[in-house]
Amino acid sequence: MAKEQVSSILRALEILECFMDVKTEWTLKNLVEELHMPTTTVYRQISTLTDRGYLTQDPIRKSYRVGPRLLLLASTVLSHSDLRSVARPELEKLSATVKETINLSVLLDREIFYLDKVETFRSVVCNTKVGTRAPAHATSGGKIMLAHMSEAFVDDYCRYLPDMNPLTEKTITSPEQLRSELACARLTGFAIDDGEIEPGLICIGAVILGIDQAVLGAVSIAGPTFRMKKELDMMTREVKHTAANISHLLGGRP
Repeated sequence: MAKEQVSSILRALEILECFMDVKTEWTLKNLVEELHMPTTTVYRQISTLTDRGYLTQDPIRKSYRVGPRLLLLASTVLSHSDLRSVARPELEKLSATVKETINLSVLLDREIFYLDKVETFRSVVCNTKVGTRAPAHATSGGKIMLAHMSEAFVDDYCRYLPDMNPLTEKTITSPEQLRSELACARLTGFAIDDGEIEPGLICIGAVILGIDQAVLGAVSIAGPTFRMKKELDMMTREVKHTAANISHLLGGRP
């Protein structure tokens, strides 16, 4: 493939990745400023992506959003994910046992990506959505996955930590505090997020490991503080048990 063709693909991917962030609507001007690309280049790319249905344009505001073809691609990838399909029955069992929201996540650079979720019928639930992302250090699933990553990976993460905006007043901002929590998580086999991603919410996460102890993802239980603190020991035991079961099903050893 010619170098210019490869560069064109990379530019298109960079544009699409903008729509993976919290901001889901972009104008041509915003994209040019964000990506530091020539206006003509960005316009050419988004015109092609819009023609193909990967983006759609609001006829009044002239802004762009994710299109139906990209949504179809995303749903197809999710439905064919081995981790998601293997884990789903175990997530449902866990939800039935603890009666709280269950999340399945994977590590994507310095963020976690929510791959699946089992809702609870009880009042006060967490606001996570499948297909969205969150800073790894602000979540129990992210922390337990970071705890099993290499020292070099954690060092790199900690270099960026001071530049990340806290989500709540409890979100970790200190590399020293993060390293301390990761060390504890490695020893105990679980991590806790206490109001760090959402006030009044506690999450407990355990890691899913594959062959050769590779980090495949994490399972977490999320619920309001007043309910979670009453049964923290039980929640911890159950989430570790579920993560171990999924690890075993995927050929790993917890």
